[in-house]
Amino acid sequence: MSPAYVKGATEHFPHARIVFDKFHVMVLAGQALDQVRRELQREGADLKGAMWSLRGNAWNLNEDRQEQRKNLCRQYTKLGRAMSLRETLQAIYARSDRQVAEAELHWWCGWAARSRLSPFRNLAKTVRQHWDGILAHFDTQLTSAAIEAINGIIQLAKRMARGFKNFVYFRTAGYHRAGKLNLTVPTIT
Repeated sequence: MSPAYVKGATEHFPHARIVFDKFHVMVLAGQALDQVRRELQREGADLKGAMWSLRGNAWNLNEDRQEQRKNLCRQYTKLGRAMSLRETLQAIYARSDRQVAEAELHWWCGWAARSRLSPFRNLAKTVRQHWDGILAHFDTQLTSAAIEAINGIIQLAKRMARGFKNFVYFRTAGYHRAGKLNLTVPTIT
């Protein structure tokens, strides 16, 4: 969702449609929730040892962590509102119909803007700024997972080489790592 990504995509692929996938939006929602947790902790809330109960999805937590999450959300209303905002946004992404998702996302942005939680107000602004790209996900169901995996492989090749003389060598190493080429030379016995 960075301006550099948008600029690069529009310059080099002028007819392409920019899609912001669920992962990046949910990362921002998780960061907003974490900011609310840290603010509460600075205000004196007893949240020691609760970070991992509040992060991620409830279905990935064991029963003790789920119970701790529920109790903390009941005890601290700000935290409960933040968790509700995050989980509702995730439920919106579970929709496959764009029109329903668009209406719910519009409603969610209004709720987040009125929530009195500055991290979620900022997230609502970000969602509105990237509205078309976020809704494009519901049309295409595309994610950036494949390209990010390839980028990770190329960055690994870059680190392993500790630098390249020029871009041609870097590109060749990137193709070699990403293409999983088998360059073993057969031997004659």
